[in-house]
Amino acid sequence: MKLLFENWRKYLDEVERFPDIATSQEDIQQSLDYFYQEHAPKMGQRENLGDWKGHAMVKFGLSNGEAFFFAVDNEDSAKAYVAAAPFKEGYSVGNVRKTKGGGFYTTDLYKWLVDKFGSLYSDAKQTTAGEGIWRRLQQDPEITVEEPSEETEMRWRASK
Repeated sequence: MKLLFENWRKYLDEVERFPDIATSQEDIQQSLDYFYQEHAPKMGQRENLGDWKGHAMVKFGLSNGEAFFFAVDNEDSAKAYVAAAPFKEGYSVGNVRKTKGGGFYTTDLYKWLVDKFGSLYSDAKQTTAGEGIWRRLQQDPEITVEEPSEETEMRWRASK
């Protein structure tokens, strides 16, 4: 019984799921505004990473190695946000928000992160929408996407 408690994750065959967040585009934008204008500047140092798909890419690096990445439009309004934390040889995705449109998909942003880090892992917990992002990434011929396994600690893994 003790081994079961110590190794319980090994017996799971999928990423732990939690309910989708049902919010309007207005709610998503309010969340993005809060993270970009208030939360991230309090947490870390701002770094401009250049242009990408018509957006400025902005990173707020935290002292523990975690980072918040934003795709920002020409009016300095965040249109997408990804929190990432060091994991194995790359980074894992945590919190993700994106408004509809903007000339890119969340999968494009994940591919940008793969280019930046070499490997990108899913969070250990995700919504069905999050899993959908990883399933769409599997269709992209430019990257390799591995489904959750013991080797990836039951997380999706994307790499070049």
